[in-house]
Amino acid sequence: MNLIYCLCLCLFLSLAGFSQQPVYQNYEVDSAAVPRGGMSYLTTFLQANLRKPIQAESEGIGGRILVKGVVEPDGRITEVALLKSLRPDLDREALRVFQLFSAWQPAKKGAVPVRQAVMVPVMFPTSAPFPYKDGKRIYYFGEDMRATTDPATAKYRQEISLDSLGLPNGDMIVYVQNQNKWTEDNRLPLLREKSTRSGKPTEKIGYRSNDKLWIYNVYELSTDGTLLGVTSYDNGRETGYPSKYHENGLLAEAGRKDDDQTIVTSWYPSGQIRQVRLDEGSYLASESPARVLAYWTAEGKQTVKDGTGTVDYTSNRTSYADSSRKTTYIEHGSYLNGRQHGKWMGRYEDGSYSYEEQYDKGVLQSGRMQKADKAPVVYKVREQQPEFPGGIPGLGSFLSRTLRYPVDAQKKGQEGRVFVSFVVCTDGTLCDYEVIKGISPSIDQEALRVVKAMSGKWKPGALRGEPVRVKYNLPINFALE
Repeated sequence: MNLIYCLCLCLFLSLAGFSQQPVYQNYEVDSAAVPRGGMSYLTTFLQANLRKPIQAESEGIGGRILVKGVVEPDGRITEVALLKSLRPDLDREALRVFQLFSAWQPAKKGAVPVRQAVMVPVMFPTSAPFPYKDGKRIYYFGEDMRATTDPATAKYRQEISLDSLGLPNGDMIVYVQNQNKWTEDNRLPLLREKSTRSGKPTEKIGYRSNDKLWIYNVYELSTDGTLLGVTSYDNGRETGYPSKYHENGLLAEAGRKDDDQTIVTSWYPSGQIRQVRLDEGSYLASESPARVLAYWTAEGKQTVKDGTGTVDYTSNRTSYADSSRKTTYIEHGSYLNGRQHGKWMGRYEDGSYSYEEQYDKGVLQSGRMQKADKAPVVYKVREQQPEFPGGIPGLGSFLSRTLRYPVDAQKKGQEGRVFVSFVVCTDGTLCDYEVIKGISPSIDQEALRVVKAMSGKWKPGALRGEPVRVKYNLPINFALE
């Protein structure tokens, strides 16, 4: 009890020490407080994290808000307040994001870090207004399903219930217009599916089409409703790089398309920029190479510039010695022109896993991995995807020989493509079968039968020379001649 009291007292005295120091203006110090990396990094952070409230967005409102705060000697921001208002909902969002940015280089006076007042403009860009009424965003479409802004000439009206921050909170309803009267044509319920992230329970919310495929944005939320991720879908297919968020609500990683490349930026929970990399080709392809362009430590020191330098990555992983415990995973290596080069080493702090790899300008030359008390594994390919004998041609030949078109489906003229998801296990057998897009019960069952007939024939996938479970999605075509 005395120890707890002493710790609490020390913490109180430490915080009180900061608050009792004078607050200087920028012209009263030898070096002023600045965001690590400069104002451009703070501007990028603000624009990446601001989520314009749906009412303001629907009205197309934008403008500038001025906020202020005090940069403490440890780089945190405190005493955040409003200097110039725009409107209450935008003001609240500006304050929320600004007070989460704690990646400041503190002011110094006489070589000693001191408290300094700062003032920062927060910009909300204007946007095209759209219909939003009674908590519902409204879209209009013509008979050809092209979007239109004229309700009078529209054939279809789609309504999506959204909360104040634009998250779905009700069903998606499609109405059809006949003789100037709107009637309900289709309704997709808002789905809430249990999930996990880093071992913690989460919830995915969004809509599935009549074919049971995810469509539009799907959101991942923590148990307290904090946004953790956003993924865009088009009939079950991801259409953009998923956005990921830290548990404090700040953006952790986001990507933007640039021609046939994706520029991916990540941040620490403090708001400090962490890494910029270039994913070439489709980010969904595991063999798609990534080039690291820049990297910063959590303290703001840039160790990779223009694709060249060294990094130390750390993350929390489940121990291979005890699956009930977490341990720190540490990786160290160098980049040359954005590619891994020279020796790379990784290890779990508890000693249950380690690897050592040698690269030449992004090409793996050799690798050695050891897990827990198992014998070391040597390899020359870091990742290997599962493979059916004969590759894609062999798989196609097997499907042609094995597939039997259901008689009832032929009589009804049913045809199309069935998508079956399954997992290739470490011994080449298959499990966790799921029809993710079907046609009819008989066709779906035939697709499942054929996939199950492949069990045991696959060469399993491997990571660092060790077989691993890999999820696989297979389209099976049913076509009438």
